[in-house]
Amino acid sequence: MKANTTPTVAPGFDNLSLAARPRWSVPSPVVRASEDSVTPVAGVALWGPLLDRLNVVDEADRRGVRDIGPGGYSGGDCYRALVEILLAGGEFISDRALLADDATQSLRGVHALPSHPTMWRFLAGANLGRVVKMAATSREMTRRAWAMGTAPKPGILTIDPDATIVRTFGKDKEGATHTYRGQPGLQPFVGVVGETGEVLAVRERAGNRNASRRLGSFVTECVDAIPAEVRGNYQLWVRSDSAGFQQEVIEAAESAAAVWSVTAKQIPYVKQVIYDLHTDPQTVWERAEGPEGKVGSEVAQASLAFVGRPVRIIVRRQPKDPGAQLSLNDLDGYRFHAIVTNIPEWLGSAVDVEAHHRGRAGIPEDTIKTLKHDFGFRHVPLENFFGNWAWHLACALAHNVALWLKVLALPRTFRFCHGKRLRLSFLNLAARVTTSGRRLILNLPRAYRFTHAFIEALTRIRQLPAFT
Repeated sequence: MKANTTPTVAPGFDNLSLAARPRWSVPSPVVRASEDSVTPVAGVALWGPLLDRLNVVDEADRRGVRDIGPGGYSGGDCYRALVEILLAGGEFISDRALLADDATQSLRGVHALPSHPTMWRFLAGANLGRVVKMAATSREMTRRAWAMGTAPKPGILTIDPDATIVRTFGKDKEGATHTYRGQPGLQPFVGVVGETGEVLAVRERAGNRNASRRLGSFVTECVDAIPAEVRGNYQLWVRSDSAGFQQEVIEAAESAAAVWSVTAKQIPYVKQVIYDLHTDPQTVWERAEGPEGKVGSEVAQASLAFVGRPVRIIVRRQPKDPGAQLSLNDLDGYRFHAIVTNIPEWLGSAVDVEAHHRGRAGIPEDTIKTLKHDFGFRHVPLENFFGNWAWHLACALAHNVALWLKVLALPRTFRFCHGKRLRLSFLNLAARVTTSGRRLILNLPRAYRFTHAFIEALTRIRQLPAFT
C-alpha cells in the first residue's frame, strides 16, 4: 500500500494556505554514507603527542591514582581519557562517544578508551586519596609544561584564588546545598595564574560554604603548584577579593614571601578612612589608570593597621553615573572602592597597585568562564562529592593542555582564543584517516584554511622533550 505523501497541517490550522513547494529552497542533496575511516576530531593528532610527552598516564599510575587487576584500565588511562573527552568538547562521561570511532582510535594509538561504565566507576569510586593524587599529577603536568617553555615571563606572578558557583540538578548530589543565590550547587575554589590563565589548583566545596572559609590554606596550595625550579624567577603577588580580608590569607601569602592586595570590606574603620580621605582637602587624588581614569576615577592612599601589621589602604573614588542606583556608601556623587596591601610605596605607587588589583576582573574571571563554558566545569555529573571533585580536576587539566597547545604550537593569533574558536579551527576538524606503507596518514580537507598551521603545530609538538 502506497504511503500518503500529501503535506498536512495540525488540526485547527486549516485556515492557513499551503503551497506546492517553498518559494525559496536550498538544494536537496541525496544523502548517503560513502566514506570510511573519517574522524570528527582530527585535533587528536595535536593534543595526543602533547599528552604523550607530558606522560600523564605513567605519572598518574606512578602515584597510584587507581589500583587495578590484570587486564584492567589504570587510573592514568581513565584520567587521560577524561581530559581528551573534555578537549573534544564533551561535557558528560557519555561524550566518550566523540572519541569512540575506529578512525579516532587509530589516532590515539595504544591508549585505550575505557567504556562508559568504567569511566563512571573511576569517578564514582573516588575518595579524598584519589583526588589528592590526581591533583598532584596535574601539578606535575604544570611543572613539565613550564619546562617545555610555557612558563610565564620572569617578574611578577599573580595568584588569583576565587570561589565560583556550580549549579547542580537532580537529587542526592553530595554537598549540593543552597548557595547565597538561593539555588542548589557547589562552590569550588579555583586558583589561577593572573598573567597566563593557567589553573593552579581546584578545591571542591559545599554550596553553602562561606567564600572566605579555608581560603588561606588554598592560597598555600596554589603557591605549592608553582614549580620550585623557577619560583625564584618570580615575585609572587596574591590578589583576592574581600573573601581574603582576613588574617589567615595574609599569613599564607607572607609565609610564601608574596606581596598581597585584598579588597577591603566596608566595615566601620574602613569607612572612616574613606570618609577622612574624601573630606580632607589635603588629600592628593591621582587619576586612575586605564578605563577608570577615562571616566574620571581617582586614587588616594593612607596608612592603616590591619591584622596586627601596618599596611596601605588605597581608595578609588568613581563618579556615579547619572541615574545609577544609589548606595549607602556613596558620598557627594562618588562611589568608593578600597584595597589593602603590604606593597611599599617605593615598590609600587598607589595608582599602579590599584590598577593591577583591578586586573582580577580580566584573565582570572575569563578563565573561570572558559572552564565553565568550554571545558565542562559547569557540570557535576555524579552523586559522589569526590567524584565531582575529580571531574573538575580533569576539566582544569584539559583547560591547561589547551592553553599549552596554543602557547607551544599554534599561531600567535590563537594565543588568547576561547575554546569554541580553538575547536572550530583545529580540534573538531573532520579528516580521513588512511594507511600507506604501514604508515598512518591524516588527510585534511583541501578547503581547510589552516592546513599549514596544523602541520607546523604538529611539527613543533614532535620536537618537544618527552618526560618519563
